[in-house]
Amino acid sequence: MVLDLLYSEAVRGIASVVVIPLAALLLFAGLAHLLYILTSPREDIARVEKFKNQRYESGNPPVGQPRSAVSMQYFGYLVLFLAVEPALVLFALMLLASEELYARVLGMYIAILAVFTPFLVYGIRESRRVELWVLE
Repeated sequence: MVLDLLYSEAVRGIASVVVIPLAALLLFAGLAHLLYILTSPREDIARVEKFKNQRYESGNPPVGQPRSAVSMQYFGYLVLFLAVEPALVLFALMLLASEELYARVLGMYIAILAVFTPFLVYGIRESRRVELWVLE
């Protein structure tokens, strides 16, 4: 009787929707708490090294505001790299395609380039906007 109840569809459904995710959540929460305990700074060191976990240049004592905005000087170049690099990899893969698949791969490559073109235009435009490079 009990085994029939354990193997019923309702019990397995409840276990798969409620019990297993709850157990996984508790396991990951416990693991996160354990990692927090293992990586937390020691109290004696934290009292002596006041600036150890602060975001200061080279660990030097602060002069002015320590957590200021970061310049986005290279954001446009990052977008360019992220758009061009997959296109170059796909071009290299296209060179390895057989002659029977060459037309399909070329069509796919042109479609992917059409998708990447707005990102390229955006990256070029952002990399030319020098006024965004200055920290205030």
